[in-house]
Amino acid sequence: MGNCGELYPQPIAQCDGMKGGELIVVVTNNPLLKDEENVLFVEGTFKDVLVKVRDMVYSGNKLITHPLFASSRMNFSPFRTVLVGDKPDCVSPEECQIVEDSIILYDNLTARRRRQPEHDDDYADMDRRLYEAALEEVEVLVSSHVI
Repeated sequence: MGNCGELYPQPIAQCDGMKGGELIVVVTNNPLLKDEENVLFVEGTFKDVLVKVRDMVYSGNKLITHPLFASSRMNFSPFRTVLVGDKPDCVSPEECQIVEDSIILYDNLTARRRRQPEHDDDYADMDRRLYEAALEEVEVLVSSHVI
């Protein structure tokens, strides 16, 4: 497990979801999304994206989408896109733990996995489609004042 609980044993502030006017930052290494709005492009691997997201969450950015894919097969993708809030607010120990655990799980899942670059285009397209679906869901939740 990660060390978020050790660093932040008590919530630093109450996190109440997205604040009015907060934008979404798209943290990705997917070249198909490089020119999209609000993209923080990570030159690197899937794990590099997870590490960048972890650093942002530790700085107080809200985690909007889960760092890992629901499908274990997609976790073999070289590409990952994660949505986070753009305004550092409060550090959430729960979100820190989610990101830390995601990095550990990713390392365990891919430890003996050989990369298959012949599937990169398919993985990039699937990651883009999942990003678009997540963005639509977030927009509905924000407009409904759920988050």
